[in-house]
Amino acid sequence: MTLLGALEGLARPLLVLHTVAAGVLVGASTHHALLCRKYPRGEFARVPLDRLYVVVCTAAYALTFAIGLLQYPAYKVRVRAEYLDAPVAIAAEVALRAEAGRVAGSPPGRGGGKRDLGGIARLFDVKEHWAALGMAAALALLALSRWAHPSQAPRLAAAYLGLSLLVCGAAWLGAIVGLLTTSYRSVGGVT
Repeated sequence: MTLLGALEGLARPLLVLHTVAAGVLVGASTHHALLCRKYPRGEFARVPLDRLYVVVCTAAYALTFAIGLLQYPAYKVRVRAEYLDAPVAIAAEVALRAEAGRVAGSPPGRGGGKRDLGGIARLFDVKEHWAALGMAAALALLALSRWAHPSQAPRLAAAYLGLSLLVCGAAWLGAIVGLLTTSYRSVGGVT
């Protein structure tokens, strides 16, 4: 069995784990950004909680990122190449659904028109780049929270908040684009 075959067999469970880890990441990064928003004004009321959120954010980011990397080969072959980048596959599915009378807003017998999902694939590519930047920001935030926290080095407060907002924004972007892409076609193939 090839690595792709092994990962394909785990595609759905990995997708569920990826989604749960992303939910933890979005929640923790949002709470962290809200918690440290007052740092540039010199208000450091909850430093221990801040440090805890940074650890949770970084761990959730690393887990989400790692699971995403495991899913990537199956996504690249089964979703991107076979569906999002293949107008023939999209047209065939639209025609099949129209024949079955399941295309929303289309009268029976009509295919609902030709669809180009290349934009969704390109949006997913953008998400990948932002996810990598967010992972780097999470690691930098973890290092700062341990060795140069704004409560000890107030001149870093704006940079610390900026990193927190970058992690939060990348997490939200990743979650939204991931859900959007999955709403068109998820990994795992037809069962």
